[in-house]
Amino acid sequence: MSNIVERVLQTNIYIQPIHFLLAIITNIFNIRILCCRTLLSSPCTYYFLVYAILSIIYTCLLCPIQFVRGFSINWINGQVTCKMHTYLLFILPFHSNIMLILASLDRYYSSLQIRRLQSTSAIRIASRNIIYTTLFSIFYMLPVLFIYNWNEKSRKCLLKFHNIINIYTLSQVVIYYILSPSIMILFGILTVYNIRQKSIRVILCISWIRQRRRRRTECQLVRMLILQVIVHLILVLPFGIIYSINSIIPSTQTPTIIAIRLIFVSWQQCDHFISFFLYILSASIYRQQLIRLLKSIKCLNIRQ
Repeated sequence: MSNIVERVLQTNIYIQPIHFLLAIITNIFNIRILCCRTLLSSPCTYYFLVYAILSIIYTCLLCPIQFVRGFSINWINGQVTCKMHTYLLFILPFHSNIMLILASLDRYYSSLQIRRLQSTSAIRIASRNIIYTTLFSIFYMLPVLFIYNWNEKSRKCLLKFHNIINIYTLSQVVIYYILSPSIMILFGILTVYNIRQKSIRVILCISWIRQRRRRRTECQLVRMLILQVIVHLILVLPFGIIYSINSIIPSTQTPTIIAIRLIFVSWQQCDHFISFFLYILSASIYRQQLIRLLKSIKCLNIRQ
């Protein structure tokens, strides 16, 4: 192992505990606040909930492994652990990404409707979407179990290089780093446009107060989503570019590039706790629910 890679890995001793605590605490808050009655009336909230749960699982899997690597300890030391670890590290971010796409599509579809679907019907559709995309993610990522193998000589989990494997890897790159961001950006722009057009029509409705309250919640969910998508792309794409280059051109896997890739892994991990702060920044309803939650915790401590 080169000195530059070793130095980068040693920073995990200090960075990973911070990542771990932030991700666990913020996502627990996210789950608790998103489960309030006001937010649960929107199907978009369920996609945010799944995203938070996946972030906790991903953090619990990655942070301890990255932490011990700082002490030159590699827990991935066999065929089974190599395959399962790689599979989980691929499927969890991939499925999280799909949740953001579904949330973008949901906000766009909601912005098109003059009359909303009944809450139960919309939530039923969201539940089906989550189940179907979960199955898709599981089956789409199955080839990862076969294209990564443990190399006893180098003591590393390595990707096989073959034309068919290269095509599959390229499909991952296209879906995750090109198609997904394009869909999020496109439907985000269309949603904002539709909301502006729709706001003019809503003013003419008879039940203006009820529509206004409902529209305010919907608009805040849109702001939460758009801000999260923008930051998500900023945090994810740098690693995606390096990963794409390494996968397509193996000769680029030099010690310097590997060190940069490891730095971008830590940078990408911020995506799993930053949503909490973005929700506070972009949505007053989220801030109100957070204040209520903190007050209830304070009262409980006082009673105890």
